[in-house]
Amino acid sequence: MWNLKKVIYIDRRVEEVHQFATNPKLWYQWYAGLSEAENLLGTGGKGTSLDLKYSFLGRYLALHVLVEENAPVNDGYIWRCLISGAIDATQTWSYLPAEEGTVVQFEMDYELHGSILGKAANKFYVKKLMNNSVEQTLQNLKDISESD
Repeated sequence: MWNLKKVIYIDRRVEEVHQFATNPKLWYQWYAGLSEAENLLGTGGKGTSLDLKYSFLGRYLALHVLVEENAPVNDGYIWRCLISGAIDATQTWSYLPAEEGTVVQFEMDYELHGSILGKAANKFYVKKLMNNSVEQTLQNLKDISESD
């Protein structure tokens, strides 16, 4: 299992960033490589379930997402999900107030199945691609959140 952590500052109120970022109908707009939600049950809160396709290594990987937590914590929010399918992962997103904006903390524990890794013998390369994808995802979230 691999771990990936990233942090970004967004110049927008924490409530607004959280509301936008946790809406599964909008994920495809900012999450790099993600398709529109299919079989969506819920609105992003605990218990929300959906299917997605994720473009990675030139393939569209089928994923199922189950939201385990979406709750206020102190002055911010925490959102956590389980991902299963071609990638098994847990993602945790924290939205914390900072100055006039929001600090978004992203953490993911993930494992790619052998059939995916078989296409890319260099695991370092796969980790680098995943890292780049998450950086692009956070930058997309920032750019859209900060636009008027």
